[in-house]
Amino acid sequence: MNDPAPRLRMEGISKRFGATAALKGVSLSAHAGRVLALLGENGAGKSTLMKVLSGAHHPDLGSITLAGEPYAPNGPHDARSAGVAMIYQELNLAGELSVEDNIMLGQEERRFCWLNRAAQRRRV
Repeated sequence: MNDPAPRLRMEGISKRFGATAALKGVSLSAHAGRVLALLGENGAGKSTLMKVLSGAHHPDLGSITLAGEPYAPNGPHDARSAGVAMIYQELNLAGELSVEDNIMLGQEERRFCWLNRAAQRRRV
């Protein structure tokens, strides 16, 4: 079985904060329709890597491709426009909303003056 090209590829990502090397040459590939778990000890760089992916941090070195195209968001809004969003682990979600509604908060799909739940669900 031929494995399709990954939807996302991060190659040689490095990120420093002062004297601290948070990421050193990290590479990651993700394929559409597959579940990927990112595991590691506290301080291993998992959150930093995801912040690079979601546009909150710029990598010092390395490259990212998304759907075969170069990807370098200039912030979280750019990343969201490209279909990449991050839900942070802090407890600042709207507890009364569903996961779907929390993800779409502030960018709800509308049709006329109503929420377009079908379009929103496809997007999520």
